[in-house]
Amino acid sequence: MAAVLVLVVGLLDGCGPAFRSGDCPGGDVTPVSGGAAAGGPGVAGGLWVADGSGAVRRVDGRTGETIATATVAGVEPRMPPALVAAGGRLWVYRFDTGAVALIDPGSGAVVARATVEPVTPAVDNLLQYAHGALWIAQPGRLWRVTVAGRVSRTPLPDGFEPSAAAATERRLWLAAGRRLLRIDPVAPSSVVELGLPQNVAELSYAAGGLYAAGVNSPVVHRLDPVTGAVAGQTRLRHDELALSLAGGWAIGNCGSVVRLGDGLTVRVSDVSQDLPSVLAFGDLWVADEVASEVVRIDGATGAVRARLPVVAADPDDPAFHLLAGSGSVWVLDGGVSRVDPEAGRVTRIVPATIGAGPAVAAF
Repeated sequence: MAAVLVLVVGLLDGCGPAFRSGDCPGGDVTPVSGGAAAGGPGVAGGLWVADGSGAVRRVDGRTGETIATATVAGVEPRMPPALVAAGGRLWVYRFDTGAVALIDPGSGAVVARATVEPVTPAVDNLLQYAHGALWIAQPGRLWRVTVAGRVSRTPLPDGFEPSAAAATERRLWLAAGRRLLRIDPVAPSSVVELGLPQNVAELSYAAGGLYAAGVNSPVVHRLDPVTGAVAGQTRLRHDELALSLAGGWAIGNCGSVVRLGDGLTVRVSDVSQDLPSVLAFGDLWVADEVASEVVRIDGATGAVRARLPVVAADPDDPAFHLLAGSGSVWVLDGGVSRVDPEAGRVTRIVPATIGAGPAVAAF
């Protein structure tokens, strides 16, 4: 069961300040271990980019050239849509109109369209592909869009404004504050509400574990993926705050990443920063924005396999996120660069733009 979650954040405005904090413990950054070549698929994979004008382009992952173009028009040209690559389709969601388009990634043709009621601001939309459909969670309601473009709407409990989502093999999960909803994807109106011990900032499902990171908290709770009951917890060392989750890893606010299954800790930086991270090819990839590097961490051993320099759009204030595809990791900074896991280098293929960068999805 494939699941893809899209969190709507400002690409360059969402990063917290980087600084050396007196509240953070000292310690050396984990060095690169060397050894065997990094390795990984040698193909670029499919890449799609879209801006607010309505143009959705398939881009050659090696050259940046446009291969195919589709149109999903909106009314706000400054607002890029959300893109989700999942279920053999590219899903395009316009925040300004509520329009949903499904694109065949092979031909570039729009094969289905649908519409839901839009809601602003964009952060009030959580997109989750799971159980063969695209789910759009908004304050008070949940939309389901099938691959045929059929739309259904489910009301959520009073006052429920979802801020986190995840999917397991049997359930869809939404969180808001200390409230957790367990939803049957076959019958979405079957909703069970549970309570959690702390406000939830993020949900993540990986390797059979459903995890809930708290708001300004060093604790990540492990939940039963069937019932949602609290089954355990991991507290980051020295009470480092868990800023985000990447699969089965917690990203701390003092430069460390922690594997939740066993507590293995890797120190990526001695500077407090966001460290945006993704899982790809069995490893954890971390954006060290202060050093302007992509750090590859072995998913099995925790060894730092490589630190790859990134020429950021703004070298004086590097800010970038990472996206995982089937053959590459992509660096997003208002443009797009490709991390070739086989060659171990980062190459820009789409120039950075002024203002909001394009939406990007990768197969």
